Amino acid sequence: MFKKIFIFLFLIIFQTPLFASDISSSVNRILNSYDFDKNAIISISIKDKNNSKTIYSKSPNKDLNPASAMKLFSSIAAINTLGEDFEFQTAIYKDAGNNFYVKLSGDPLLKEEDLNILAKKFNENYKGRINKIYIDDSIIDLIPYPDSWQVDDTWPSAPKISPYMVDNNTVSVDILLSEDKRDVRFIQRSPYRFSFVNRLQSGASNNIKFIYDEEFNVVNVEGTIASSITGKKIPVLNPRYFFCKKLNDALNKNGIKFNDKFLFAKTPEGAVKIAEFSRPLEVVVKQILNASDNIASEMLFKVAGAKYALSNSPVRPDYNHTFGTTENGINMFIEYYDSIGLDTDEIQIRDGSGVSRYDILHTDWMNDALIKSNFNLEKYLPTANQGTLTKRMRGLENKVYFKTGTHRGTSALTGIIKAKDTTYCYSSIMTNYKINHTLLKAIEDEIVYEIYRTEGQN
Repeated sequence: MFKKIFIFLFLIIFQTPLFASDISSSVNRILNSYDFDKNAIISISIKDKNNSKTIYSKSPNKDLNPASAMKLFSSIAAINTLGEDFEFQTAIYKDAGNNFYVKLSGDPLLKEEDLNILAKKFNENYKGRINKIYIDDSIIDLIPYPDSWQVDDTWPSAPKISPYMVDNNTVSVDILLSEDKRDVRFIQRSPYRFSFVNRLQSGASNNIKFIYDEEFNVVNVEGTIASSITGKKIPVLNPRYFFCKKLNDALNKNGIKFNDKFLFAKTPEGAVKIAEFSRPLEVVVKQILNASDNIASEMLFKVAGAKYALSNSPVRPDYNHTFGTTENGINMFIEYYDSIGLDTDEIQIRDGSGVSRYDILHTDWMNDALIKSNFNLEKYLPTANQGTLTKRMRGLENKVYFKTGTHRGTSALTGIIKAKDTTYCYSSIMTNYKINHTLLKAIEDEIVYEIYRTEGQN
């Protein structure tokens, strides 16, 4: 089967004329060439972006899970709510009593060096006495994962979603195996430390399992190890402590001597901004769509949900309550797509990233969303051989722009194909547990190549 794909792509690259005369026959020929399991589900919708005309469809209204393709549609709604000129502003404010408030913004890409820039500006702009320093974390809630995520979606790979996000809430750990393979050492280079309980055994391969005890900040490490591992990313268990340590280090490094404990309160009305670090929304959305960043997607979803809820509520929340929740993100999503004329009763949304197995979209609905939202797909989505499309659709750079999606046994693709005379919206979801998602993606690429060759060269 892989040999067949290779031959097909070889013919495309050298522009042989062996292709069908129209899109429908081309797509059907590709699908019919594979021996799909009888339980496989193939849903495809292709529409002309300029006039919404359906060019091809196969089970376009099937209830299916879009996986990470969901990120494109949640990002579109978030950009509409926040505005394209929105910036994540992590800022320091001062009140009349020389108390300072570090107001967190929900910036999912915040790094240690960003806190250093913020602290440096603070030192440059203020030379007076510091009474207390408060942290305002009210931008989003402290719930680490959406309720719809399953345990396999979280540990050991997923950092906690938190307003206290810095360096992706992970630390690097080296797991070093001695030459005689009798000794394993854990080297931690971050001030944030875990207590590791080492139950690893020497084996033929690295097959390591991390079991977390959050109450005692202990990580039990089990399984087998065959060779040393450097730079293993471990999610921190206490994001607030991790952030406060990074912030304190940044303040001290930049000449702000503050040895008291941080307190926690909402920034009061009338406080004056002293310093800020800003990140454009565009940078965050590109990270979400190019790297398929789950945590960044969920944080953006909550931040946009907060603005939506605040604009629709007569009551401003106090410090013990935030509008930055997954629920408000879902409400924001539904209202936006209702407003542009899509039927949201046909779909089901449980998170912003598509990690949830309970998300349901239709490929026809996905294409209609791309058409009616008038979203600048070329600005935000990766083109061929970029981001999650790396090593895919080579030769179609700047001609296709797609968001991918992957769950076990499922592959999704949504975006545009820029042919010679028109632009096509293409959305597909393929589910087949007997075919791995790598092959499903190869089939997606075959279809995209054929659409472009059939229509793009006429």
